[in-house]
Amino acid sequence: MSTGEVVIYLTVWGIIGSLIFSFFVIFVFRTGIVYTARDEDGLLKEKIPLRGYLTSGIFLLCIVGFLVLANYFGIFRKGIQLSFGALYTLNLTLYLILFLFDTIVIDGFVLGYWRPAFLQLPEAMGWTSMKEHMLKSIPVGIIFGFILALFNSLISFYLLMSQGR
Repeated sequence: MSTGEVVIYLTVWGIIGSLIFSFFVIFVFRTGIVYTARDEDGLLKEKIPLRGYLTSGIFLLCIVGFLVLANYFGIFRKGIQLSFGALYTLNLTLYLILFLFDTIVIDGFVLGYWRPAFLQLPEAMGWTSMKEHMLKSIPVGIIFGFILALFNSLISFYLLMSQGR
């Protein structure tokens, strides 16, 4: 994959992922699903109910599914073959782009600063709580990124990439 192809892949799939994630945020706030694992201040509940764990697990599986689809449509269908290391690096980079979008744009700007009325945000979820959430989520999100990118890369490499070898 050339440098140009990598930039195009990351740009296209970063934009698609950011748009999907934006609609997901609207959905979980409008339906109240976000509060299965979080308090009204946006921080994780001290005692998360089973439904909260299930919701979080489904969300993580959706991230893996999205990354596999990005690999399928953005790499495999184009006939591009990558080594496992290159695929992992690409997946981790795309994850980090989406993680930065979530942390800076969604948590920082939309939830902490802009606070649009259509999201029906509680008063407790303001800049202070979002700043605390962002600081706590950065190390956790990065660690999960390494794991999710590895899981996705294993799936993509062995189901998609190894077929042509």
